[in-house]
Amino acid sequence: MKETIFRKSWLEEFESLKNQIKERFGEESFRNLSEIVSKLATYHYHRNKYLLLGKEKQIYDFLIESGHNPYKIYRWYLLERIPEQLRFQLKIGMINQKQASQIHFKRKHESESQVCLQIKMLGLSLVRSM
Repeated sequence: MKETIFRKSWLEEFESLKNQIKERFGEESFRNLSEIVSKLATYHYHRNKYLLLGKEKQIYDFLIESGHNPYKIYRWYLLERIPEQLRFQLKIGMINQKQASQIHFKRKHESESQVCLQIKMLGLSLVRSM
């Protein structure tokens, strides 16, 4: 019989990884961890251009030893900032991580006039359907 493999949610895995980093490297590194992870993700794909020193190098080595891709961890940091509605859709599988990032980016950069126009169009379509 084929076994069913259940993957841990990325949120659970991300929380456990953050706790491990907090325990291992202390509060100082944890405060600006998003900036550090951003540098690590860039370093991971452009090794020739950057040099890691100190805590950044230790955290990079820890991530690689624990089997995590620094760019994946950086994407998780970005997904942590998305609104709860998108996070819920992501959790139940309605959208994937890439779509969630795109929707969040679009919503973040929409102007008020665009949002007002969308609401007006929804209202008009609702009235027409009555």
